[in-house]
Amino acid sequence: MIRASDEFPSFFEPRDSEPLIIDCGANIGVSVLEWKTRWPMSRIICFEPDPDAFRLLTLNMERNDIPGVQCIHAAVADFDGETLLFGDMGPGADARGNSIQASWGQRDASESVEVACCKLSPYLANHDVSFLKMDIEGAEESVLRESFSELHKVDALYVEVHETDEMVEQNSSDRIEKLLLKSSFHMERELRFQPHSLPPDLSAWQQSVNANQTQFLAWRD
Repeated sequence: MIRASDEFPSFFEPRDSEPLIIDCGANIGVSVLEWKTRWPMSRIICFEPDPDAFRLLTLNMERNDIPGVQCIHAAVADFDGETLLFGDMGPGADARGNSIQASWGQRDASESVEVACCKLSPYLANHDVSFLKMDIEGAEESVLRESFSELHKVDALYVEVHETDEMVEQNSSDRIEKLLLKSSFHMERELRFQPHSLPPDLSAWQQSVNANQTQFLAWRD
């Protein structure tokens, strides 16, 4: 079930003491550490494509001796294979904004690296999922469409939708809202403008392409 709060997004309360959480776009694992503090017996599957963010993710799990976490070095996509990841790469780089969608991640001075990618649907099909977090920098609609037939396995989800004027034909918060409603979710929606959403040096790019981030929290009765 969902337990509402005064601030967006609401916090969810899992149905049992060992919830399964899937984190698409885990970065270095900050959300994972919070979840394991709240629900120590939770099981978590993490996806992170950025090589250096993934290295820090696995290091954080090891150094903090966090059990029950499976870290997968891959981007979630609507196909299995390899793809390019665009953005700020290398040790010490700021991975916020890195994306397999060139329209979001490919900017002046950005680089690219080939990474593995995989469908989300098999992971949903094989589990009952308490919470699904998706922060995948512009690939949200394609992944949700690919896994739509398995979304009924998910109790609650958080999706951050990334859009620019150029991207709206393939990644739209309005179409994602309709898709979630079709899957019988209730939801809250809010435009997200927080200082930590993107690195400060992307402010000019954000304005030039009309980059927006919309967040959804969706849940079932």
